[in-house]
Amino acid sequence: MTSSPPARSRVRIAPLVLATLAIGVAGCANPGRVADSGTPAQTQEAAPTGPLLADVAEQIGLPARTWTASGTHTAKGYTTETAETTSVEGMKADCDNINLNKKLAADFRNDVFGPGMKGFFYECQVAGPDTNKYWFTISSADQAQIDKLCDPATTYPIVHDEQHDTYWIDEPFTCTSRIGPS
Repeated sequence: MTSSPPARSRVRIAPLVLATLAIGVAGCANPGRVADSGTPAQTQEAAPTGPLLADVAEQIGLPARTWTASGTHTAKGYTTETAETTSVEGMKADCDNINLNKKLAADFRNDVFGPGMKGFFYECQVAGPDTNKYWFTISSADQAQIDKLCDPATTYPIVHDEQHDTYWIDEPFTCTSRIGPS
């Protein structure tokens, strides 16, 4: 999972806030996700409003009307920009961080989409010896950004994650749900 380098270093939100946001976003915005056992995942309804979520939305500049996509995504982590050697430690640390703290990116991959994408990553699993799989919900006021996110032909340049000293190559995002502004 990647975000632009400045966003990675800026995004540090308390685990309690993110855990609460995870319930609100993952529980409501992605009710069709299926658990690994093949059974439907349990969802929890959370109030979409309230002081906590309103404060988070204000702090990250979430527009009142957004397009939202949810789904899964894979990424490969490397020790150098030449992407020759897998960063096993960096990939494990990123997965552990996502699963423990969740991750909120206030300006997700602005190098690809431009400004304004809000990314939330709330689950990670090792998908292979060189690949992590992430569950996401991403919003933008610009429908074209969500269209580009969900386009399997979108390519992503390698980006460095200072926190885990890992170079990431994002693979296409698989959007399983898309919701327009109401």
